Amino acid sequence: MFRLLSGTEPESSSGHLQEPLSLRDELRFSGLGLHHHMPTDFLRSQWQRGPKSSIFLVYRWLLGGFFGTGVVSCIYQYYQHGNFFIFLTNWGFVLCGITSIAGAILVTIYHYKPESWVPPSCWIKIYWACYWINISLACLIAVVYWTAIYPKDRVITNPTRVSDLFNIWTHLLPPIFFTIDNFLVAQPARLLHFVYPLAFLHLYGIFAIIFYARGGRNLDGKHYIYPFLNFAKPKIVLRTVSWLSIMLVSLSSLQYGVYRLRNFIARKLGKLL
Repeated sequence: MFRLLSGTEPESSSGHLQEPLSLRDELRFSGLGLHHHMPTDFLRSQWQRGPKSSIFLVYRWLLGGFFGTGVVSCIYQYYQHGNFFIFLTNWGFVLCGITSIAGAILVTIYHYKPESWVPPSCWIKIYWACYWINISLACLIAVVYWTAIYPKDRVITNPTRVSDLFNIWTHLLPPIFFTIDNFLVAQPARLLHFVYPLAFLHLYGIFAIIFYARGGRNLDGKHYIYPFLNFAKPKIVLRTVSWLSIMLVSLSSLQYGVYRLRNFIARKLGKLL
């Protein structure tokens, strides 16, 4: 595992250091790793002119401030004796705040360091994994919510109901903003990195099992978090987990496609390093 996370990438034969891997190389075992030969790609925009950009720095803090404020205010308003933290939506929203603020901090450090400065490898690996979990999970939460849960959760008597502002903030804006961000940044994506959001989703599944086994109750007083995670009906749970896993892999692949599109346009415009 340690060799996997620190493995090297195949060298590009195109002359561009940011050239994406071939599909064959993407499907190699090393494609699971979190090593990248240009760690500063995670600290800059694909479209900036020089090695550093004040505009990108400001943008990073605007994004971090937007989601950081959202997370803090949402927890403050809907903490509900800790029940805020049992829902997958809120796990994803907290991750939005953590990822966006971490990105802003990293870009700030890079901005004020000498141009020869290289960020520690462990910082980039953790950030890369969090970024990909965040963007894939945000898309999954939005798709599931708007197709399977809304508008049933908007009834006034629903104890988990949040305001229209926070409903949009948590269920709609994350996939939109981070898909745009995926198009703006210079960092790479890997096709096999769906394993990280998938592992996060299954971690939540383990949490849901523990919640059920320990007699936890949701805000309706039921012994499960969501009806489709009612472990008294294992067939429904198995079917739900299978579909969610397939959807998550598909959405992760879609975000990989955004990366390839960004790379293609950057090559045409001479923005590929």
